[in-house]
Amino acid sequence: MKQDYLKYFHPKALISIVLIIGVLIYLAKEYGGVAVPIIYGITAFLIVISTILWKYKPFIWLFWVDDFSGRYEGKLKYQYRDELGELKTGELIHVKLINQNGHRIIISSFTIKTNGEKSSLSVSKGMFVEKTEDDRHYRLIYNYQNDGSTEQGFPPHYGTEVIKFIRNGENKILSGGYYTGREPFQTRGEFSELKWVSNDLNHEF
Repeated sequence: MKQDYLKYFHPKALISIVLIIGVLIYLAKEYGGVAVPIIYGITAFLIVISTILWKYKPFIWLFWVDDFSGRYEGKLKYQYRDELGELKTGELIHVKLINQNGHRIIISSFTIKTNGEKSSLSVSKGMFVEKTEDDRHYRLIYNYQNDGSTEQGFPPHYGTEVIKFIRNGENKILSGGYYTGREPFQTRGEFSELKWVSNDLNHEF
């Protein structure tokens, strides 16, 4: 399996899986069976769990992360300095699309300007997930890449986002902030009231 394919599996679940594989291989050898097909079969089953069944019971209990997936909409409060170094602030509608399965989490983001135009798309590069200090919620930390827009007059750039995920019953909420490496001045901002609205991950980019 590819590197880190099992990183979101619960450690106890992995231990159980390893033990089951070991027992099956031992029995296969003991009774003249072939161990290789058993290994391939279990690997295929794990792939099906990780790509399709991961969010459904009882398979969801094999993973230590929550189901973050879906479309979130809320507000982005931003600040940046223009070419003269003057601080500019504002608030825009912000959309995050979290595409998740049992081994991968990808977050795509864009804002909607006051005239209805969409910003260029930002896509996460790398993902670190941890539980919050009180062990009740999750924190997602990742870098992202934005290709910029010649039409809108800003260059490509990288940035970092730190997002807190809170589940309240069936409601899922994101909060947090970002900062970028834009030149000549760094930009930053905060997300607020980012609420899950649907499982629709379609966008026009």
